[in-house]
Amino acid sequence: MNVLSIAADTLWIIALSIMAGAARVAWRRMDSGVMVPMIGTWRLPRNLALITPVALAFALGVALLWGHRSTSDPSYNVIFFGLRATLAAIVAMLHLQWLKGALTTLDGEGALKS
Repeated sequence: MNVLSIAADTLWIIALSIMAGAARVAWRRMDSGVMVPMIGTWRLPRNLALITPVALAFALGVALLWGHRSTSDPSYNVIFFGLRATLAAIVAMLHLQWLKGALTTLDGEGALKS
């Protein structure tokens, strides 16, 4: 374990906490029976729709962590750090953008609590 690996772990923890916090805020604004828009016209129940993206991001982070920890070459450590740091930010931003769109759609339909 090296400094770059720990720094990348920290960035993934921050990204996952941002995603989980945003999902929690959205959770409180919805009733339990709300179907949340995912992609196009595809919708999932609130519980599944808000937990799945965070769980998938966690799984991606663990896969990248395993790849990073299995390398011993210093150049690969730098490459994996850059990859993990960039993907942590991208995944969090995509999640926030999706969540904003879903909340906007639900607000337009009148499905959100005041």
